[in-house]
Amino acid sequence: MKNLARILSLLVLTLAMCLVPLTSAAGDGEGTGGNGSGGNGSGGGGGEVPPVGGVSVPRVMVEDFSVNPQQVFAGQGFTVHFSLRNTSTTTRVQNLKVTLASPDTAFLPTGGSSSIFISRISAGKSSSQSMSFRALPALEAKPYPLTITVEYEDGNANPFTATETLAIEVNQELRVDSSMPSVVPQGLMVGQQGSLTFSIQNQGKAKLFNARVTVAEGQAIAAVDHFVGTIEPGASGAVDVTVTANEVSMAPVELVISYEDVNGEPFSLTRQIEVPVMEEVGPVDPGFPEEPMPEEMGFPWLPVIVGVVLLGGVAAVITMVVVSRRRRAAREDEASLAALSGDPLITDDWQ
Repeated sequence: MKNLARILSLLVLTLAMCLVPLTSAAGDGEGTGGNGSGGNGSGGGGGEVPPVGGVSVPRVMVEDFSVNPQQVFAGQGFTVHFSLRNTSTTTRVQNLKVTLASPDTAFLPTGGSSSIFISRISAGKSSSQSMSFRALPALEAKPYPLTITVEYEDGNANPFTATETLAIEVNQELRVDSSMPSVVPQGLMVGQQGSLTFSIQNQGKAKLFNARVTVAEGQAIAAVDHFVGTIEPGASGAVDVTVTANEVSMAPVELVISYEDVNGEPFSLTRQIEVPVMEEVGPVDPGFPEEPMPEEMGFPWLPVIVGVVLLGGVAAVITMVVVSRRRRAAREDEASLAALSGDPLITDDWQ
């Protein structure tokens, strides 16, 4: 009997020891979470969880993470897709409160709340969730952290907290324009060079990098590529290029303005300018006889000679007039004397 009692006691003790694991997993059951779907990134570690003595801690981790659209622009909306996995193989998690937040409220939730509630996730299962946000218009082009905080309980209502930080790359939409290009002179002849000038205007809130101006090949004029470099927001870059006319053409010339954003992605825009190129023309004969080259100036003898001749002529005329008048007077005197000699002035009639 004593041996039988000892055997029964041993069996009871063994049965009691086997019931301990079943008791610790009694809260686990069927969960509502499904298998997670893949994205374009994955979260980091499961965060810090307060230790519970003698009990296995169920951990909740961000398994998959993606953003739609993939490029997030300041001032525009986007949706964050993520999947939470219960890494425990024996214990479910329940009463999950998931909060997504960004520093300085860079991302505002479009639904009004930045938290969602999940009733439970079974052991080894995952739950896929999503939340929509809008990026502030004034954000600079750079990565911004997005923190996911998960508050949850295990099957015995023990509270836990897990935190993970992800990164959202924010871009600023580039806005680029240019002034009206001009060429001086306005019309070129084949082989002639001119100056092409205009400015590239950065009208956005992000920098332009590696700005460059190119005259497309196969056109009437050609030019060496002009490098402008970085253009700050709200500023402009000056362009002054020497162009050479290669062939006769009246077609507009196409200019290509290329630049990059902060991520090195290339962009470009085109501008057209009217630059008529004409055939080179040789020197034109006006059809008029060439004027004789003036002789070397010396002493002005000709005016002196002309003056002397004129003075001599005047003097000769005066002399002739004077001589003529004297001769006339002499004749008149002779006539008067002759008259007097024929008719005496005193007669004898008075006697």
